[in-house]
Amino acid sequence: MKKLIIPVNLLLIFVWLNACKKSGDFLDKKTSGNLNEASTFSDSAKTMDFLTGIYADIGFSFDPGRWEAGGHPVVSNESEPLRYVGPQNDVVIMIGGAISSQTTDASKNVQILNNWLTPYRNIRRVNLFLSKVDASPLSPELRARLKAEARFLRAWYYSILLKCYGGIPLIGDKVFTPAENIVLNRATYEECVNYIVKECDEAATLLPAKGEYAPGDYGRITSGACLALKSRVLLYAASPLFNGGRPDVSGDIKPIVGYPAFSADRWQKAAAAAERVMSLSLYSLNEDNTTRPGYGFYKVFQVRAGNDEYILPGMRAPGRDLEGGWLPPSRSGNYSSVPTQATVDMFDMINGKPITDPASGYDPAQPYKNRDPRFNNSILYNGAPWFFASTNKKDPINVTVNSNDGWSVSRPATTGYYIRKMLYEDGSGNTERCWPLIRYAEIVLNFAEATNEYDGPVEPVYKALRDIRKRAGIDPGADNGYGLKAGMTKDEMRKAIHHERMIELMFEEHKLWDARRWLRGEELLRGMAQGVKVTAKAGGGFNYELFDIRQHVFSPNFYLFPIPEGEVSKAPSLKQNPGW
Repeated sequence: MKKLIIPVNLLLIFVWLNACKKSGDFLDKKTSGNLNEASTFSDSAKTMDFLTGIYADIGFSFDPGRWEAGGHPVVSNESEPLRYVGPQNDVVIMIGGAISSQTTDASKNVQILNNWLTPYRNIRRVNLFLSKVDASPLSPELRARLKAEARFLRAWYYSILLKCYGGIPLIGDKVFTPAENIVLNRATYEECVNYIVKECDEAATLLPAKGEYAPGDYGRITSGACLALKSRVLLYAASPLFNGGRPDVSGDIKPIVGYPAFSADRWQKAAAAAERVMSLSLYSLNEDNTTRPGYGFYKVFQVRAGNDEYILPGMRAPGRDLEGGWLPPSRSGNYSSVPTQATVDMFDMINGKPITDPASGYDPAQPYKNRDPRFNNSILYNGAPWFFASTNKKDPINVTVNSNDGWSVSRPATTGYYIRKMLYEDGSGNTERCWPLIRYAEIVLNFAEATNEYDGPVEPVYKALRDIRKRAGIDPGADNGYGLKAGMTKDEMRKAIHHERMIELMFEEHKLWDARRWLRGEELLRGMAQGVKVTAKAGGGFNYELFDIRQHVFSPNFYLFPIPEGEVSKAPSLKQNPGW
């Protein structure tokens, strides 16, 4: 039988690292090419370089340039692809429902294949590192720490596989050779969860806490990151998709793609895991509503030093990667992904009430006035101020019809909006920005969701949401409730928490997975995407005309991705996911 997992030659690893090295603190260090196994692990610097290479892929799934520049915002129905939208484009295939398990055609489903290969490539690298690092000249103390970092990274890559596919083959510490015939079955979902949790727990006891690394090691794995990943994995495990929630799945595959039966105790474990991170008192929400409402929310994505909200940062070089990808043409951007009207309509008013509430104060003639400050920090809309290089100051964005940034015949998919979140608002874009792979706001929301599911809308749940909304810059109101309805039922609170996650964590690769684990894919990931054509009124003000752009497709088999058919053909014992 042929190999299940394709081994990666060390020489190719280092050539790849040299071409694709990341920048920022310890990831700034250069790697060397033309190395083999013996020369790598007999040299301390090269040994460190090898581990750095495993770190380098940590944000591959988050990467906004993935899916041929559409990124996860498009795949999650938060935005529309505006460029590179031919029929063979990965993101068009995905949102149009044309994905399949077939990956032999290099022009189709490339990212579906990468969902499988990139994690397993790095899991193999971890196992190779663990098998060789003790022979390196590094000190025993440093080797122990590095092995714990590597074990977290392995758990991280397994967690990506788990949310994509359900149970997957667990290979332990084994390093397979090219000559071996490998027969591996998929582990059950429960076995995979238990393995990842155990690895996180054990690595947490061996790794420094936040602030214990030297400044130049910012971005290395901490004990808090281990516990935060555990929180995420247990939250997903407790959610309907995996917690006995699929009556349409039966037979041998059922325990592989989730727990066969529901247990409320899984919600309790998820709540306890989130609370454990919160109890460390090392992390907090970055709050500053004095500079302007919601400024702390804006600023959290711009700094490293003193950033108490980031738990697992995806290290990036100073530069304009997001600005170049998301800003409109007038601001030197490539506008590859543009928010939909549905995304804009998610944002409440500054009093915390939804725009559909007659008491919210929403005015359709001035639709962007007095919104939740996260709206102003996440979306560029008609009239929004943004830095203009030619004037060296902030000038309003103009998205009126046939303007440089608005709808036109040549740009029919322009929605009238652009992504602002995480962008540097004052010019260069050369910030200390990192990708927010895990931040404290997620943990607070994990706690709120799991606690509500297990214990109902008790006061700690309300407090968690109030804390998030207070930091956002929402007005507290006379009752200091930040727009939250008092006395909610469990179902009402669940809806409020889901809504809060979709706003707070927008464009951070959460909706793609949240909609699935909630079993709300048909509702949240399917439907006609709309934009707005903006035209000026003769007497002042603007008209806003909604228009249809593209239908997004979601079918029940999309709740889990297909295992690439090429991998199944190599190992027929590898059961395919339901519906594929």
